Amino acid sequence: MQSLSFRNRRVVSLIATACALLIVWACAWLQDARLGSASHFTGFTLLAALFLLIMLGMRRRLPVLPLGSMSSWTQVHLYTGIFSSGVFLMHVPAVIGGGTFEFALSLLFWVVSLSGFYGVYVSRTVPRRLTAVAGQHRFDQVSNTRHRIGQTAEAVLHETKDSAAGKVLEAFYDDYLQSFFAKPPSLAYVLVPTGNRRRRLLGDIKDLDRYLEPDSRETAGRFAALIRRRDDLDYQYALQFRLRAWIAVHATFSIVLTAAAIVHAVIAIRFTW
Repeated sequence: MQSLSFRNRRVVSLIATACALLIVWACAWLQDARLGSASHFTGFTLLAALFLLIMLGMRRRLPVLPLGSMSSWTQVHLYTGIFSSGVFLMHVPAVIGGGTFEFALSLLFWVVSLSGFYGVYVSRTVPRRLTAVAGQHRFDQVSNTRHRIGQTAEAVLHETKDSAAGKVLEAFYDDYLQSFFAKPPSLAYVLVPTGNRRRRLLGDIKDLDRYLEPDSRETAGRFAALIRRRDDLDYQYALQFRLRAWIAVHATFSIVLTAAAIVHAVIAIRFTW
């Protein structure tokens, strides 16, 4: 049997999610029509969905288990998240709850939901951007690689210190390259990595050509190669940090949200039943 394409699977998943939401809405409407508690029904449905999302997240952290492909579980997690957002809007039509605790709980829910949808974007775009950069570096080895690049730059500098043109390179290195190779990227760069720093330094090295001898131009070319290598490393670090930060934020707030939702459910049961 021929498998569905990604686009067709997405359409089927959206239709299934919409049908599930329609069923929940119909059940809530019947509860309300029979003078029952529709808010209890939507609330406990939402709590069950949150538990399911937590378990799905745990499953994704254990890829060795033979329970289907990771991409399939990721899709289930995504559409369960969409379902949860729809049920939340049925439970809290005003989007944000009115009481102090309900207000905080609503904010928590939307932080988790929005971070989840952001994670879908990041997990689909960052891997492509990482593979487009030369060299692949493990996140925990970035500091060591950064240090080795800095040591190589220092060694290149010492090779040309005795020549007159080498003085020009030494001054340029002290003014611009020493801090670039010695320090980690700024927080601004990690949050929004751009090529401005790379283009500026490479342009400045190019402007030194008229002051350099042929041998020194070769050294300047080696500096340019190290700048590209270091910038590629920082770029990969920023993208990997983005993935890791998203996972940490989303997972932490998900656990806090589930705990707060349990407290909310206990309070609701105690004061209404």
